[in-house]
Amino acid sequence: MTFDAGTWWLLTVIVTTVVGLVGFLFGRSVFRQLDENRADIKQVRENYTPRDDHQKDLERLRTAHQKDVEALRREMKEMRTEMRTEIRQMSDDVKDIKENCIRREEFVSHQLKLENKLDRLMEFMMKQGGN
Repeated sequence: MTFDAGTWWLLTVIVTTVVGLVGFLFGRSVFRQLDENRADIKQVRENYTPRDDHQKDLERLRTAHQKDVEALRREMKEMRTEMRTEIRQMSDDVKDIKENCIRREEFVSHQLKLENKLDRLMEFMMKQGGN
């Protein structure tokens, strides 16, 4: 089989067209992907903060948390001291009540004795008034 100049020219044009078409499609695909990557990189640069900034924020939060914990500990210590003082005072008050006051049962007992005496006195006066 022999090819003349026209056949070689046609074959060259077809091969060149196919190579050009494949190159164009490959280039279009690659450049589209590059454009998408550039857009993603731009979005990352605009929307995200550097790691150092996060570390600074984290340290600031830790410091604030430590201060809050220390303040809470001081407050709890003050509350414990205040509670102990109040408990001691209440204990002293209870001791004072036990020493200086009478119980309900004792009060009722004394009231009954007094009523009995008043009843006897009334009976005596009624007997004397009748004589």
